[in-house]
Amino acid sequence: MIHEEALVKSIQNNLVEVEIIRSKPCGLCGQTQGCGNGIWGKIFTQKKGSLLFKNTINAAEGDHVLLAIEENYLLKTALIIYGVPLFALFFGMIATDMIATHSSDLKSFIGGSIGFLLGIIIVKYISIKNHDHLYQDAILMKTSNA
Repeated sequence: MIHEEALVKSIQNNLVEVEIIRSKPCGLCGQTQGCGNGIWGKIFTQKKGSLLFKNTINAAEGDHVLLAIEENYLLKTALIIYGVPLFALFFGMIATDMIATHSSDLKSFIGGSIGFLLGIIIVKYISIKNHDHLYQDAILMKTSNA
């Protein structure tokens, strides 16, 4: 199991909104809050993300909770996020090369780009379809009250 500490920000119906408290530093620069590397810090926002989970532990606002996720879930998700677009890229390149009467690198590049974009759209569709799956697989445990 992978464990991360989180803070309960709010409660809506039977859902708790939690904010992950990063305890492990970034391997690139050593910061735990936001990106401290110059270019990456400018490209990506440094706002903290919130997640919604079922309130199965009767957590209150301000409680510190422990979020546990199975390693297999993380592995499957990473495989989908990285594998599907990569497979679609190669499939697009090969399909374009086979269909084109005069194959060229430019046609393969365009076919691969289209395949990659379709792969990203497929990943987005899968993530929207399986969004509630994380609510069922993640385990919240109370650690202490703040």
